Amino acid sequence: MLSSLIQDTSLKIRRPNPPEDMTENMTKFIIQYKDNDPSCRWAKCMGLKGDLYSDKYTLDYPPEVKSFTSDGPCQFGPTKKFGVLYFLDLRKWTENRIVLWRVNLRSDSPEIKAVKVSNTQTMEQQCNSGVRPHIPWNKLYPQIESHCIKVYEGTFEDIFTPTIE
Repeated sequence: MLSSLIQDTSLKIRRPNPPEDMTENMTKFIIQYKDNDPSCRWAKCMGLKGDLYSDKYTLDYPPEVKSFTSDGPCQFGPTKKFGVLYFLDLRKWTENRIVLWRVNLRSDSPEIKAVKVSNTQTMEQQCNSGVRPHIPWNKLYPQIESHCIKVYEGTFEDIFTPTIE
């Protein structure tokens, strides 16, 4: 219904994101089955802080998941540390199309720190001042494109099917 309202009226309405337990677990399955990381686990079920756990990353710099269903901004905790970023693009989930991007950058990388989140400030500047940086995917992606890998594009059902190699 909201989808058709947005399409019919061209209104810029931000869709609500699904709960983090759902999106983190969707991402976990895609990483396990499509990104060849069977060690990936949901951090909360392991009693850990953060979104995901993986043997590929340290506990201090775990995988971080951001999901979005519209062109609204994603936000970052000013002191949050991550070893890799995953962006779960659910803008076309009502058409049964989802995309997962892996961004091979750490929270302390110069490339992440230099991301322009406003006309006057970078991610680093906002984090240093205690502000939660907000930036939509369509503004972030062009600034870090060379570090982005499309891990998966397909249907919800297919995220549970291991890729045959």
